[in-house]
Amino acid sequence: MKKLLSIAAIAAMCITTFTACSDDDGTQTPPPSTVTVTDGLFIINAGNASQQIYGSLTFISKDGTVAQDAFRTANNRSLGNTPNDAIILGSKLYIAVTGENTIEVVDRNTLKSERINTTELMGDDKGKQPRRLAAGGKYVYVSTFDGYVAQIDTTDYTLANIYQAGSYPEGLALQGSYLYVANSDYGNGVNPSLSCIDLNTGTVTDFKDALIMNPTGFATIGDNLYILDAGRYDESWNQADAGVRLMQNGKVTKVVDATMMAVDAQRGLIYTVNAPYTYPATPVTYNVYDISTGETKTFVSGDDIEYPAAIAVDEVSGDVYVTSYKIDPDTGYADYFNNGYVNQYKADGTFVRQFATGVGPTALVFNYNIINE
Repeated sequence: MKKLLSIAAIAAMCITTFTACSDDDGTQTPPPSTVTVTDGLFIINAGNASQQIYGSLTFISKDGTVAQDAFRTANNRSLGNTPNDAIILGSKLYIAVTGENTIEVVDRNTLKSERINTTELMGDDKGKQPRRLAAGGKYVYVSTFDGYVAQIDTTDYTLANIYQAGSYPEGLALQGSYLYVANSDYGNGVNPSLSCIDLNTGTVTDFKDALIMNPTGFATIGDNLYILDAGRYDESWNQADAGVRLMQNGKVTKVVDATMMAVDAQRGLIYTVNAPYTYPATPVTYNVYDISTGETKTFVSGDDIEYPAAIAVDEVSGDVYVTSYKIDPDTGYADYFNNGYVNQYKADGTFVRQFATGVGPTALVFNYNIINE
């Protein structure tokens, strides 16, 4: 989230103000202050590939109006098979559509889109199944299950660089001139690792640790790198040891148990959902971890959440959003065939309201804008 204008923009405003507003006593009008506002929320619905239910885009405006299947409405076509992640850079929303081998480049005002085909961009041996995104400067980065990360120049959507990562890379995080890659190994537990890409030199360094079992995502708060790890699975696919890890100075430590996380870097908080896949089912918990105190406490009880799918936090308001599948009354399990929903909460856990989503609401992106006060 960018909260400041560029130095060039500030300088230009100062020059204009000085020219227009100077008078005999030497006073000048200060440049207008800016503020970041949340103009809405994009929700990426993954659909259900096995049932040929294509993914979709839900947009919730700042006044609470919900636009379902907004991508199809704007483009007269489906978002496609298994959209998996999204990120905003400048005026564009970038959506990684895993099953289509594409990145949709969506104008976040009109929702009109153009496609980047990742196999055409990266090659058939490197560009299949784009998974996760990161952005910085004029570049968008995308990981693919072929084991690579592409650096895409957003001025012309050409390939600036391609880096070899590890086994089944998922989440990405930029920290200064370094790009971190979570190599999940598809949960096999044979070769999980983190890759650190030096964007200045192109050097890729692989890192392994006993606590790195199935890394899927990252978040940064200052110089701290937090890793979401899905843990390990036994022969019956019971999940264990999922959690948030902290990596500092090459050392990895456990922070909290979790299968999902959302970070409020402004306030130094990590919101977590711990919903491991086990039989019999493990009770789901919803907590918040304060990095300044090391304290973990309950965020919400979760009584109004049936089957959590994703969590995100609006760093402007501090509000937290949790998406969920509904429960199929016939099976008692998650309903992967019909629309889900998202609950909005205040930072203190107070329920605000619920909105409908599409099928499989698995990624959330806030539509931030900078305005003059």
